[in-house]
Amino acid sequence: MSLSFQIPWLVFVLAAVLGFALSFILYRYTVPPVAPVKRYLLAVLRGTALTFIIFAVCEPLLRLTHASTAKPVIAVLVDNSLSMSLTDDTGNREEILRSILGSPALRGESPNAEFELFTFSSSLHKIGKDSLRLTGTTTDIASAFHSLKSSSLPGLQAVLLLSDGNYNSGENPLYEAEKFGAPIFTVGIGDSLDQKDIVIQRLSTNSIAYVQSKVPLDATVRVSGFENQKLAVRLLEDGKQIDQQFIDLPPAISGRVSEYPIHFSFSPTESGVRKYTISIPPQSGEVTAKNNAKSVLVKVLKNKMKVVVVAGGPSADVAAVMQALRSDPNIEPFLAVQQPNGLFANRPLSETAPISSADCLILIALPTGTTSGSTLQTISNAVSARQLPVMFTAGRTLDFRKLAQLTSILPFQTVSDKIDEQLAFPNVSPEQANHILVRVSDNALFDWSKLPPIYTSLGSFAAKPEAVVLATTRIQGFPINNPLLVARSAAGEKSFGVLGYGISRWRLLAGASHETETFFDPWLSNIVRWLTTRDESQHVRVAPAEEIFAQGEPIEFFGQVYDASYRPVDDAELRVEISASSSKQRFEAILHPLENGRYEGQVEALPEGEYSFAAAATSGETQLGKSEGRFSVGEQSIEYLDTKMNKPLLEQIAASSGGDFASSGKFDELMRKIGDKPFMKPAKITTTSEFELWNLPSLLSVIVALLGTEWFIRKRSGML
Repeated sequence: MSLSFQIPWLVFVLAAVLGFALSFILYRYTVPPVAPVKRYLLAVLRGTALTFIIFAVCEPLLRLTHASTAKPVIAVLVDNSLSMSLTDDTGNREEILRSILGSPALRGESPNAEFELFTFSSSLHKIGKDSLRLTGTTTDIASAFHSLKSSSLPGLQAVLLLSDGNYNSGENPLYEAEKFGAPIFTVGIGDSLDQKDIVIQRLSTNSIAYVQSKVPLDATVRVSGFENQKLAVRLLEDGKQIDQQFIDLPPAISGRVSEYPIHFSFSPTESGVRKYTISIPPQSGEVTAKNNAKSVLVKVLKNKMKVVVVAGGPSADVAAVMQALRSDPNIEPFLAVQQPNGLFANRPLSETAPISSADCLILIALPTGTTSGSTLQTISNAVSARQLPVMFTAGRTLDFRKLAQLTSILPFQTVSDKIDEQLAFPNVSPEQANHILVRVSDNALFDWSKLPPIYTSLGSFAAKPEAVVLATTRIQGFPINNPLLVARSAAGEKSFGVLGYGISRWRLLAGASHETETFFDPWLSNIVRWLTTRDESQHVRVAPAEEIFAQGEPIEFFGQVYDASYRPVDDAELRVEISASSSKQRFEAILHPLENGRYEGQVEALPEGEYSFAAAATSGETQLGKSEGRFSVGEQSIEYLDTKMNKPLLEQIAASSGGDFASSGKFDELMRKIGDKPFMKPAKITTTSEFELWNLPSLLSVIVALLGTEWFIRKRSGML
């Protein structure tokens, strides 16, 4: 302990003596006279107050030094993933792990070190000795090293890693080990030899399929430790077996691990989301049967979308539209071209085009002057009877008076039959830039200004009040409030109009950049999908982060919400109700807004099984739309793909950081080695604390109390 001043000690002592001397001189005589005892008391009070004031002015600093010894700290990182619950030839890994954690060396009985326990799977957590759960669905060793280093644990001298070494997430842990700055001692839990196991490693098929269409499904089966037998490989659709193959295993070869490709095909009979599973029955002696099955969800649509194109005559626009439709494998186009006599292949339209079974109708430059009333009636009746979605594009031969007969099924109306043909560029306003019909993909906005101009008739069309004008025209750089792209969705009916012609130029002459060169085909496919899809699944889109979750994994959802004009909505209430298919248990998740109409949320781990969900978005009292789907919990986890201990990696981690490796059976021997390391000696720690006495509130309180007492006595004695 030491006390120092900003001025020499002697100056402070002299100042204090002078303060007391001055106080006694001032109180030698008082008016009125008081008893000597009271005069001495007053002099002492003032002298003491002056001394403390001088003490504060000198800025005294008190230093306290404390010396102690501290044990070195060793961080124990415990692998808390699912693979640590397996049983192999070395025994049950969980029991081995708990035995190590319960050893005297880690129970706080070591006189030479302190142990800080952490668990990790996807992230690092500090725990007590009884907090082991072994439920982690991934193993990220590199992240555990990085988090521990960032925590700046006081006195950390070494790391003890207890794991099977099978990391399946994050970076290679060797990189973090090399730059950790302290030795890492690794303890391998499990057998380093290949175990008797059958694993469905890979499974691939189309994410979208069609009813009655043949769909390939490929898988890879890895087999180790089994010989001279047939393995039945089953293909299941929603739990029901639909096909089976066999793998003939040869006689055993020591240490042999074999992979077998499996090829199935299936033809869905019903539309909807279907779960397809490759499964192999558990075999005697397998280290685990939890990797004997693997599943995938396939969205099965009804037969390809039938799109009927009815054209007023042959043109470049007709050719461009048909080429774009044929480029989409999910669209089945049919073309009916009107002849000069008003017939289609010398027959009426009703006998030529399959409009009654179409999913979408595209009208190109129709009607013309030769189009019959029966043709217009056929189109109008088909659209009205089935709420058939319609796309319309204008043409040079368009008859405006006859077009008025189709007004009820179109998103616009004619206001003039005068043709004022102009070359015009599309002009999409910023308010509509996010609309699904002017976007080529979900991820990026499209620059419509880069497209070449098309022909349009100014003043001939007007959008209906309930329709949305997606693009107007721009002539010689000046925007004109003349509709070019118009969409309507009302009362279950959808229609889209291109109020111009020459759209083939957008396909043939848009080669200024790769972005515009590949624009037309996906844009037209996008329009067909919008027309044939119900509104609620477009305005609200909610999907789980994965189709199949591992048991114990949080169920995350991501959503998007748009208003009637497809502008992002950020203030909606988006709820997801989850139902278990077997137990009928219900769960709920509320998705929270991010930005630009995006939402996210999650529910905690769900029991193993099949689940369906229904999401609904509301804004105030208005329902914006719905979305639904399904997912599974409890399928094969990535933790069960590698069932043997990764001894080489654990050895490399130890060697690169200056530590040592040991198997679980030699844990005690490793701890003795660690105890002999130089860093295991207790460290002497000296701490110094400084206190600015002049800045203490209590000092000011004492000075005020002394002067206040002096004033009170003087007041009572009549000296004031």
